[in-house]
Amino acid sequence: MIQISNLSKKYGETVVFSDLNYTFENACIYGLVGRNGAGKTTLLNILSNYDKNYTGVISIDRKKMNKVDYLDMPVAYAMDQPSFFNELTIYENLLLIASSRKIKKQEAFDKSERILDGLGLKKYENYSPLELSKGTMQRLNNACAMIQEEKITIFDEPFSGLDPVQMKLLENVIVEFHKKEKGIYIISSHDIECLQNVCDKCLLLHNGQIREINMEEVDREEIAKILSEGE
Repeated sequence: MIQISNLSKKYGETVVFSDLNYTFENACIYGLVGRNGAGKTTLLNILSNYDKNYTGVISIDRKKMNKVDYLDMPVAYAMDQPSFFNELTIYENLLLIASSRKIKKQEAFDKSERILDGLGLKKYENYSPLELSKGTMQRLNNACAMIQEEKITIFDEPFSGLDPVQMKLLENVIVEFHKKEKGIYIISSHDIECLQNVCDKCLLLHNGQIREINMEEVDREEIAKILSEGE
């Protein structure tokens, strides 16, 4: 469980969040939508403990995040600007990340195979990240987060650069892995249809606050209008 209490954040004179409160429950996939500049990536950076420049309290399983080192956080984060070990192959990248999370070797092998197959990356397993297209790099970025088996997995625009077939593959893998791991998945995306397909709850970040929206009942045009405000 992630508890956000009275979170406030500013960039200069620009207020991003003001006394934001929300609780992310375990065993749930959350979609996060909001217009460009609403603070989605900022929120994800804070939840991963990557950004500590804020006021308020964030707790994971009732343990305050500011008492946990970034590297010890139970969070896997597929950032919107991925970075890889370019001297290693795709497969070696996954195994190295799994090893850093103390995942047993055979389990790491098995899970890497499932992820590579599920995301359509098997034929690229011996490629260097430098040899990949943008869309394939995005799939590798998602794979690197999913291999970690953390309590919390965060994706920032995971469907960006993917074609419809690749999107569907990612949707299937997200649902499959979440059923087994029962953690918290948070997915920030502009692709409302993909979020509808995988998420248990969808959150709208607007004017520095979060509110839950029913994706089946809210008119897409209404959401699109909110997302385009201020652009």
